[in-house]
Amino acid sequence: MNLVEQQALERREKILDTVRQCIVEKGVMELTIRDLAEACRVSVPTLYRGFGSKEQLLVEAIRSFFDTQVLGEQLENSGLQGAERVLAIVDLCGKTIADMPEYNQQLFALFMSSDFGARLGWDITESITYYLRQGLSEIAASGDLHDWVDQDILAERLAAQCIISAMEFCGGDLSTDGFLAAFGYSVALLMLASCRGETHTVFTLRAQHTQGQSRRQHNPRLNRTPGKVGE
Repeated sequence: MNLVEQQALERREKILDTVRQCIVEKGVMELTIRDLAEACRVSVPTLYRGFGSKEQLLVEAIRSFFDTQVLGEQLENSGLQGAERVLAIVDLCGKTIADMPEYNQQLFALFMSSDFGARLGWDITESITYYLRQGLSEIAASGDLHDWVDQDILAERLAAQCIISAMEFCGGDLSTDGFLAAFGYSVALLMLASCRGETHTVFTLRAQHTQGQSRRQHNPRLNRTPGKVGE
């Protein structure tokens, strides 16, 4: 990559970072292409030339965040393989969603409200599926994945569970701890049905850990704030 290409890539990433911040501050549905151009300090035609439309710009900003910053950069040099790689993906996705509740509330509201949002949800799920598939392939190579398991289908189901749990969290049905526990527990159960050997042991431990967290989190008596007798 030459200097000109590097500078163009940096400008593009700066625009995408700014767009993500605009989503947090104003919400997806309220943003106009002019709002985005002003925030990015570029002209409206520049955004159209670079991304085609407001919808495509928003898709790229959100998708690239998951695809590169959340997963790609974290996993590329981690050296993790197999079960540890799958667990790292689960933890990274969960932490990212839990740490950015306002952003993700906007994101998942968009998934439910338009064809554009549904397409975006599909793109993000595909990104997560891609990295999960790598981990599952390594588990299969070690002999720990049952022969009958379709790796593509399992990766898709694991990624879908991330989206389902996140939507419950963003909708207010789960607290942060409840979301992380529910997501981890659901993934562990899917993997336990699909694996054997050392990988089965790894996910047994994760299931035991998150099941306990989930039980405590969803017990209303334990979550209740103590008060005076008679209140």
